[in-house]
Amino acid sequence: MNKLKIGFFNSFLAVAFGLLITSNALAAVSFVSASSTATLVKTIDQDNERVFVFGGIASGESTTLTFSTDSTCPGIAMTGGAEFTTNWNCAAGAISATVTNRGGMSFGPSPEGNQGTFYVTFSDPPTPPGMSSPAAMLSGIQISVFGDVSSWDLSGETNASGATFGVYLSGTQGGEAHFRMDLPKTAVQFLGGVLGVYVGGKPDPFATVINNNDGSAEVAVDIKELQPEASRPAELAAMAKPLMVSKKITTGTRSLSVAFSATSVKAGKSASLAMCSGAAFVAGDKVPVKLTLGSKSLPIKKSFTLNATGCGVTSIKLKSVTPGSLTAKVSYKGQKAKATLKVIK
Repeated sequence: MNKLKIGFFNSFLAVAFGLLITSNALAAVSFVSASSTATLVKTIDQDNERVFVFGGIASGESTTLTFSTDSTCPGIAMTGGAEFTTNWNCAAGAISATVTNRGGMSFGPSPEGNQGTFYVTFSDPPTPPGMSSPAAMLSGIQISVFGDVSSWDLSGETNASGATFGVYLSGTQGGEAHFRMDLPKTAVQFLGGVLGVYVGGKPDPFATVINNNDGSAEVAVDIKELQPEASRPAELAAMAKPLMVSKKITTGTRSLSVAFSATSVKAGKSASLAMCSGAAFVAGDKVPVKLTLGSKSLPIKKSFTLNATGCGVTSIKLKSVTPGSLTAKVSYKGQKAKATLKVIK
């Protein structure tokens, strides 16, 4: 498996999809102007990385930024502490991007890079083996990361199942994290066509994937409370507080998935359950859910009705369910998936 991990403060030279990220376009980008009261605080050049640090506008305010490039247009636009609110574009040596300040971030590549500032940077997509230029199908991607995030890195990988692309992010336990990625039609096709979101390596049917009529897609993941993976409690307990939690959020070919909206619920309450099919589905199909408590099958009859995107949501009343480990299992078009919920007193 080949992985990419680009340090936001270090270098854009890394191997992704078994390929090399180039930085010629990145190094050629220069700031021109900003609308409203937004100002360029600082430009950082380090290890072929150029980061533009902005300030001067309050959280929730927007600005349109203009850059110039004396090279080919870069393929990927990224912002930290802000959110792209329109699609960025590059033509005839000019780059424009409209972003909304989302309250800054708790890290930065300079002393000014604290709450109240946000960051914009550009990079080229990967260059396939045997080619001398970046892969055109990945050009046009834009990524936004904001919230209680201390650091983030690009992430991509290829394996027998296909390709994924997204980010690693780290933040203080209990804080929020928000990830947005907009992909053009060519990138959607490269990543599998029917896209799914993976958080911590697991499919997440609660994440939002919007497929537009023109073949492009929009991905949104909102983590309301960063929590460590369940497999690492002993390791995390030994660490000094505050605990830092890292999450890997990627997009790629969708697989069958099912998940509860929470990890635990009190007996007698209701639990929300979501499901997304794999790449093959028929809208309107009903997918039954098998429920077990421990080794005991429950007589509760529930099913998902797949919508136009191949996903569905249902609610399960736990009025007669005693405390224990509740498991939901689904099977559809040759794939299987399950989710577990802890029922407490």
